[in-house]
This record gives sequence, C-alpha cells and structure tokens, in this order.
Amino acid sequence: MRFLLLIILFTFSLLSFGQIQRCSTDEYREVLKEKFMYNSHKKQDKRQFFYPSNGNYDIPVVVHVLYNNDEQNISDDRIFSQIETLNNDYNALNIEINDIPEEFQSVIATVGFNFCLVQEDLNGSPFSGINRVYTDSESFQGFSDDMKKSEEGGVDPWDVHNYLNIWVCDLNGNTLGFSTMPDDLFAFPEKDGIVIDYEYFGVDLSSTSPYNLGRTATHEVGHYFNLEHTFSSGCSDWGGDGCDDTPAVQYATYGCPSYPQESCSSNDMTMNYMDYTNDACMSMFTVCQAERMIDALLTYRTNLIASSNCSVSVDDFVSSNHISIFPNPVIDFLNIDIQNNFVTIFNIYGQKIMYEYILDNNKLDVSTLSAGTYIISVDMGHYKFTKE
Repeated sequence: MRFLLLIILFTFSLLSFGQIQRCSTDEYREVLKEKFMYNSHKKQDKRQFFYPSNGNYDIPVVVHVLYNNDEQNISDDRIFSQIETLNNDYNALNIEINDIPEEFQSVIATVGFNFCLVQEDLNGSPFSGINRVYTDSESFQGFSDDMKKSEEGGVDPWDVHNYLNIWVCDLNGNTLGFSTMPDDLFAFPEKDGIVIDYEYFGVDLSSTSPYNLGRTATHEVGHYFNLEHTFSSGCSDWGGDGCDDTPAVQYATYGCPSYPQESCSSNDMTMNYMDYTNDACMSMFTVCQAERMIDALLTYRTNLIASSNCSVSVDDFVSSNHISIFPNPVIDFLNIDIQNNFVTIFNIYGQKIMYEYILDNNKLDVSTLSAGTYIISVDMGHYKFTKE
C-alpha cells in the first residue's frame, strides 16, 4: 500500500508541475526501499580517494534498444553519438569546457573513463554492442523494472558485473532516465544498470528538446558510479553529495541560467553534470567527483575493467600470420604486407568506415581519417593502429 501511495504521489507531482523529471534515480531508490530491495550501505564521507592522474579505464557497454515501433528503434548513429558524448564528457573533451567560469576552472576533472560498445556477444561471436529487441509493450513504467525482464516484455541484462547495461525504451510519464548506484541492489544484481527514454538517448539535432545532446546518459552514468546530485541536501551541512569542491546548491537548477547564480552563500555550479540544467548548459565534473567515480569503479565495479570484451579483439602486436602493418602510428599511408585482397577499417565504436581493395602496391591511404585508434581487418585477422 505504501509503495502504491508513493507511485501515486510521484505521478501526481509530475502532472501538477508539468515539468520534465530530469532524473528519477532518487525516486527509484525510494521505491527499492519500499520493496525492501535496497541495500542501505553507508554513504561515503567527504574524504580523499584514490585518483591517479593518468588513469585510463575502458568501460564495456551493451545498449538494449526496446522498441514497439520504428520511432523507438533509434538508429545506430544515435547510439554511436551517445558513446562519443560520454567519452568527451568523461575526458573533459567537450566543446563547452572553455566556457566554464574562472572560479571553477581549477576543479575541472578528467575522469579517464573510455566507453565502448562490446564487440563480441556472450557466445564469442562478432557483435555490434547494440541489442535490438521488439516488444509488445508500448511503453514501460520505470520503477517496475519490466524493461529488464524478458518475461515482462523487456530484455534480461548481460552479466551486470562485466558490462554496463543500458536499456533504451519508451518510459511512461515525463522522466528522462534513472540509474542504480553501486551496491544498491546487492541481492538483486539483475536490476543493475541504467534506463533512458529513447527520445533523450544520444545526439538528436532534429529535436527541439533541450535534452537532445546526450547529457541524460552522462548524468545517469555519474549515478552508476556513485555520484549524488549536487543539490541533494540543499544548503544543509548534513549529507550532501560527498564533495567539497561542488558548492552547496539549494535547489535543482533547470533551464540554462546565466552566471552567476547564488544560493547557500556561494555561486552555484549550475554547469555540473549532476545538476538538472539543459544539455547545452552542462559541461563539467569536479576533481572530487572524478575521485568518487574511480573509487566506485575500483571498489564496487572492478569486473568492468577486468573484462577483455571492450573492443574488437586485436593482437597487442601489429603482426601475425606473416602479415605486417606499418608504420604505427601512421600519418598518411599504411603499408600492409598483402596483395590483391580486401581490407576493412572500423573505428572503436565498431562502425565500418573504410572498405578497400589492395592491389600490388601494398599501400592504403588513411590520410582522410581523423586522429584516433582504429581496427583493420585483413585476411581473417584484426590489427590495431593509431592515426596521428
């Protein structure tokens, strides 16, 4: 009865204010408590965490797209754009970084998380990292977790210890997404992961929504790695988000406010990814937030970085089966010790971006590729190279 009352009150609040529910992680956590499914582990205090300045961690991602119609079955490009947004935001490579006010510049952090779609399925076969599943359910009530269960019209997660599962579906009401936090569901691991409404996943420049740049996933992944909202305790000294370098904020910030905005006797960090501003007005994590996320990864989600299924399976050395590929890194022409054969080049998201036939000159022009890491598939082998 209390659970039903909570749902009714939450639904009524959404209808009353007619406002998008930017994130429902807090409400989801309350529902778990009502169901006696929540693991009430002690919140981390404000303290120093392990934060290597050169940390670089690969996070394998499986995106489950649940669709009842063509509109819900979002394109591969939307999904690739979401992975790119995550990688930019978690490595301080987003274009908005230079617009952050000077008073916050010193605490901008590079988290060092690299997200990639897994390239093998659970049987070891080639896979895109995108699991598309038709469902008879037109939409899902978020707190039911039905999207995470095949028998309820959803799809069961991949091993939650080894993969970050993201369900993309049509969510009832006007919530954008929600996430589990580390160890919240110790006894119910099959519910661990992130859920995002299909309209707000990835970059969709054709949308008029202020939440069309993929920052919902950036925000929810923050929760997945143990970040609280910056406004979680308002101006109170109790609790808070566990970080001294995020100024206390009295309320959640909506829209795209000008700087400065003041509450709790200090300027608000409205551009923090863990507030509620529009996608275009979010731009940073702080050093403490990065420390908390790395600590969560190394404490609660260690198997994510132990997984070897984060990218196309490649040899550590760029020579095998009598085929050599050089130079590596390369600027313009890649020399391949093969003749009269096709080669295929993939980016780190698994997209095929080049397919060429090599004649007898052994050279492949890669000068038009952007700088980055690529996979070349030739003669049944896969090899990694870097384009400068």
